[in-house]
Amino acid sequence: VTTMSEEPATKKAKTDESGNESGNESGWESHKLNISEALMKKDEGRHLSDVMNDEISTLQGIGPMSLEVFDTLGLKTIPQLATYKYFLLARALKALSETETEAGRLEGSVMNVDKAVDKEWEQKSLKEICEAPTEALEGITKDACDLLEKLGVHSISDLAELKYCRWAEAIVHAAKFEQTKTVKERKLEAQLKKLS
Repeated sequence: VTTMSEEPATKKAKTDESGNESGNESGWESHKLNISEALMKKDEGRHLSDVMNDEISTLQGIGPMSLEVFDTLGLKTIPQLATYKYFLLARALKALSETETEAGRLEGSVMNVDKAVDKEWEQKSLKEICEAPTEALEGITKDACDLLEKLGVHSISDLAELKYCRWAEAIVHAAKFEQTKTVKERKLEAQLKKLS
């Protein structure tokens, strides 16, 4: 005899050990990965590939002042922030400065970053360049530097470490390696391939 609350075993949905109905699992139920300190709460459960196309207000900590600064610099979206040319240049200079040895330049070396910095900084070491104010970057305007200072960016090194640009760059890059199809979708796709 079965009661109203008990369905016969053949009618019950199959469930996995986490309690999800079999066939309805996404495949990510046991994942621990998160970037909760970089995204607004409402965006934490989304695909990176969706987030990467958002406006920068999706990033946690971007308030009205930061929005105004980035907007004035023409940086409205996560991809624009990720590819901000002065951030990428500053990051390259900073990374290379970590490989520099004092007085390690070989005689006759032609290596330079002359097109990256203003004339007065061309003969400096990479470490000195990284400690220079952002105005030392070739082509950046005084207005842009003043705006960046509102975000606590005073040097080229500070710009290389600007968390919003680093987060945006990481999101855009990591999204290329994201699986966006659920287990069910992948199984169906595999079955369809077998039929063709």
